[in-house]
Amino acid sequence: MCSATHSLAARRPTSASWICCTTIATTGPTGVSLRRCFRTFVGSVNWGSIGYSVGALLGALTAAPERRHILFVGDGSFQVTAQELSTILRHDHKPVIFLINNGGYTIERGYLGKTQAYNDIANWSYADLPKVFRRDTSARSFVVKTSKDLQDALSTPNDTMVFVESIMDPYDALAPITNSSNKGADLNYGPRGPQHRENLQLRPTT
Repeated sequence: MCSATHSLAARRPTSASWICCTTIATTGPTGVSLRRCFRTFVGSVNWGSIGYSVGALLGALTAAPERRHILFVGDGSFQVTAQELSTILRHDHKPVIFLINNGGYTIERGYLGKTQAYNDIANWSYADLPKVFRRDTSARSFVVKTSKDLQDALSTPNDTMVFVESIMDPYDALAPITNSSNKGADLNYGPRGPQHRENLQLRPTT
């Protein structure tokens, strides 16, 4: 994901907007704020509104269709408001969408239930959805599993919607994300809460 953001920053148009779901880190591995890479940043981290970013993308596209819009969204968030992809396609908008397919609510695994089924979701064929929602779409879809796959996706022309399904490990999360979840669990459950039991939380790797 960090490779994607930095590559996009290097080749972005000067009028690019970045729409982000709540679980995506906004700081790269070097500590540089990725928000500075784009003219406008839209996020919902203050409210923790799952599913917010897909609708926010539609709103931003409607308000400024001449700009290039880039969405990073997790699979769990996407499933809440996925139908708005249909509206985006119907209006011929051309965003770049990176969908992080990590099998569920990774940020919630940092609160409680690291391996529990209630943090898992159905594994949709996300890259096929543009064709599902609009049969005659010219959108280009990619399933990315390697760095080469990502570079191939980033090399595609920017003349239509680009939908990139990025396959990631369910436990792959930057330390700031898991630290935030762990602290949230302490606030929710208190110092003697169930989060302190063995292997019930996704925690930062050491």
